[in-house]
Amino acid sequence: MSDALPVTIILNVGSGHGDPAKVADEIHEGFAAAGREHSVVVAQDAAEVEKQAKLAVDAGRTQPRIVVAAGGDGTINLVAGVVLASGLPFGVIPLGTFNYFARDLGIPLDPRAAALAIAQGYVRRVHVARVNGHLFLNNASFGLYRHLLEERERFKQRFGRYKVVAVAAALAALWRYRQIYTLRMELDGKPLTIRTPLLFLGLNSLQLENLDLEIARCTRDDLLAVIALQPTSRWHMIGLALRGALGGLHDSPDLRCFGAAHVEVSQDGRRRTRVAVDGESIDCDLPLHFQVQRDALRVVVPRDPEERK
Repeated sequence: MSDALPVTIILNVGSGHGDPAKVADEIHEGFAAAGREHSVVVAQDAAEVEKQAKLAVDAGRTQPRIVVAAGGDGTINLVAGVVLASGLPFGVIPLGTFNYFARDLGIPLDPRAAALAIAQGYVRRVHVARVNGHLFLNNASFGLYRHLLEERERFKQRFGRYKVVAVAAALAALWRYRQIYTLRMELDGKPLTIRTPLLFLGLNSLQLENLDLEIARCTRDDLLAVIALQPTSRWHMIGLALRGALGGLHDSPDLRCFGAAHVEVSQDGRRRTRVAVDGESIDCDLPLHFQVQRDALRVVVPRDPEERK
């Protein structure tokens, strides 16, 4: 039972824009309120996060524990990838900008409340997905969306981790982007060739529901939602982005949407490309292989979840 296990929390102090010491205190308060044995390990960067996650998993082989990621999407993805193969329970204290994984599971966004929810929660199995072996919990993307995420990270490093900064970065990226790709795809074995500036594969139903996309139903059926943007002008792309921000993409003719459990993507003349995986860009060999792993990750979720929104 998860409620008898000690907890190791890996806190990435580079996530969010709050005071790391205050966040650590709030996490301590949440677990202490439930009388749960716990320790908070502070990490300064992604390399330290991965190192501490591996140490926690190694310790969990002799004394089982819940391993918790306290940070943004990149931190949560990184720790989940280390914990996944161990079979240990995984917990999330969300400190990022959008926090779709946590919100979809009803995990509170307040650090103290999230810690208390983990201490009093139960284990539920959730789906994950991979691209060429790399784990993702929310989405993976190729082309414009990856470029947008990289631009957002540059803006945040300069101006801070605020949603208004993310919006400004998105508009700047959309204005400058010109690339159109010809992609050869297989969706559960069915061939398809498309021309698109953006290929997005989503696993998180809440993110797609917030965009008012019917394809969100695919994720509830254990499939990836595959979305390709039709080539269009930059003004039209900016208009689409603004509609998306307002949840108004329902049935847009500018989007081609499919559902599949396995997707292969290749590009003539290219052997490697960059893919954004839960907000972090990685280099991958082509073809790209996307695959859902059903019920693969044991996550501690609240007994009284917050409203998904």
